[in-house]
Amino acid sequence: MSVAPITCHILDTSYGKPAANVACSLYYVGPLIEDAGNEEAYEVKDKKPFAMARTNEDGRVKNWVFRPDLNADEKATVGISQSGEWNTLKPGIYKIKFLTGKYFFEKKDSERTFFPFVEIIYKIENPPDKHYHIPLLLSNHSYTTYRGS
Repeated sequence: MSVAPITCHILDTSYGKPAANVACSLYYVGPLIEDAGNEEAYEVKDKKPFAMARTNEDGRVKNWVFRPDLNADEKATVGISQSGEWNTLKPGIYKIKFLTGKYFFEKKDSERTFFPFVEIIYKIENPPDKHYHIPLLLSNHSYTTYRGS
């Protein structure tokens, strides 16, 4: 299986190690915002994730498990073929949600965790690449992210 068009990587900076077994969800929020001056265009509506995964021992998600009840239109919107392959990335606004509170709870650090989850919302315009990588540098009281390669 090839690598998905969107991948992620979590490094736990409080331990200096990859964050393994973190539950992650991927959402298609909506189409690209055409009227940048319209505040309502920036509202994020509640949606179901279209894909889920857990980070591996290296803190990475390279492939996702798609929601089994996705219909043909939902698959087409994000570029998933009818056969279930995700080789094409479609433009739009996406969100990735990391269940960081559960991760720290399982490490017995729940009382030290400020973020029960981290949501990163980003846009993918006319994809110049076939791959977008979302790294998350995480500690118990802070996080940072950037467009990876």
